[in-house]
Amino acid sequence: MERVATRQGRITSTRFQFSKESVDATGTLSELIASLNIEIVKMNGELITRRSLQRTLNFLQSSIGVKVISTKQLLPVATLKTIRLLFLSDQSHKRNVLQLLSPPKDESKAFMEFSTTTTLPRDNEASSLIQTLCDSLAIEIDPSRLETISQVIPQRKDHSFAEELLLHAGRATDEVSRIVYEAFFYDDELLASATSALTRPLEQPSFDLIEGNTPQAHEAMYVYLQTLSFRHFVLHYPRHLEETRVEIKIGSIRELAVRFCRMATHPARAHYGPGARVFSISTYHYLLLEYPEEMCVLVHEATSIPTSVDQLQSHEDRAKALLMSYSLRTFDCADPDALVLSVYDVVAAFSSFCYQQKHGHKYKPYWHGQKDQGEDPKRLFKKGLNKDDPHQHQGVIQIYLNRFYEYRASFHGRTASHRAWMNYQITVLRAYHLMLDRKDITAITIGLPVLSFYCVAAAQDFVFDHSRLAR
Repeated sequence: MERVATRQGRITSTRFQFSKESVDATGTLSELIASLNIEIVKMNGELITRRSLQRTLNFLQSSIGVKVISTKQLLPVATLKTIRLLFLSDQSHKRNVLQLLSPPKDESKAFMEFSTTTTLPRDNEASSLIQTLCDSLAIEIDPSRLETISQVIPQRKDHSFAEELLLHAGRATDEVSRIVYEAFFYDDELLASATSALTRPLEQPSFDLIEGNTPQAHEAMYVYLQTLSFRHFVLHYPRHLEETRVEIKIGSIRELAVRFCRMATHPARAHYGPGARVFSISTYHYLLLEYPEEMCVLVHEATSIPTSVDQLQSHEDRAKALLMSYSLRTFDCADPDALVLSVYDVVAAFSSFCYQQKHGHKYKPYWHGQKDQGEDPKRLFKKGLNKDDPHQHQGVIQIYLNRFYEYRASFHGRTASHRAWMNYQITVLRAYHLMLDRKDITAITIGLPVLSFYCVAAAQDFVFDHSRLAR
């Protein structure tokens, strides 16, 4: 977009600026244009017209569904304030703001590295821009409404709203997983069938009964911007999952792992199985330290990749970071001393890195205005471990997490149910996406807990019905 030099004019009215003293009123686009021509003076003398605002109006329609038909159309002043805010932000920023904030039209246009998807956004400039816009929009949103959404989705320091949404969805699906697994753990095909049965009703969810109103433009835009990176993630994730599957047969390590556990625990005469959670982030490395050759054999058997002790040691820091992410995502646990890891987990982590090193594809993180980050996932993952630059590419860590989960599921003999489970998670995320499309704070704060409750209740009902029929 061509930029035209401007200078600040005089502000004769605050009518179209967000303020705490706002009143419900209407106005027209013509009135906003007249105000902007006083406020912003182009150095070439050109006046702001409807055509000047067309990109902003197109964005308003594509993002929140608000359509401005003519310059004489009566509009809520809140809508005109939103148009002004977006137009001036686009004019004053060195980046193409409206292109950056446009909704992804399909999975090919969505990307995992959007500014605020990760805990610490690598694209700080875009993250700061979105937060500045949200702060302005929030001025005229009832504080009690903002408080209700923060109660449903509490936001921790340095965590984006999008990440908290992912965790909120994850807690519900984890509870569903626990319920279904406890009922059908003895039969992987039955577990997969049950999971698929729970998925089908969520493929076309209806939220018509959730109370809510058509929100004003500034509230709808606030919700849209806060959840934009979540939308990118939900659209991109299924494709990313398919592209990062393990493409060679995963070896069975059960017998080897059982023998290893018996050997490792023989002196203590307290045997545990390879699936038992008896290690923590702080202690798992003793497996590699005390049994390096045995660990190489297990990883080789799992991946069919000849593996040396030096290779596993070179992956140790990365494996630790991956297992920490697994602990947080699965158990909501950041305690390094919590016993959340098994032998299978540790072997799966090392297998994921060995597979990528031997057979993995390149991956190039992308976001608007980025500098070239390269396309080697191993180097990019290591870059995320730098304490002075603690950013982790979402797409990169998902490469290793996806394969970690796939190896882990195979070790436990749950390949069929794992595939069904990943499809269930994708379907739940899409249902969350549809709920967020309401863009009304009341509807969302009611709808998100209702959706979580429905998922859990449906799993409980399914298990109850199955047990009743099996009697």
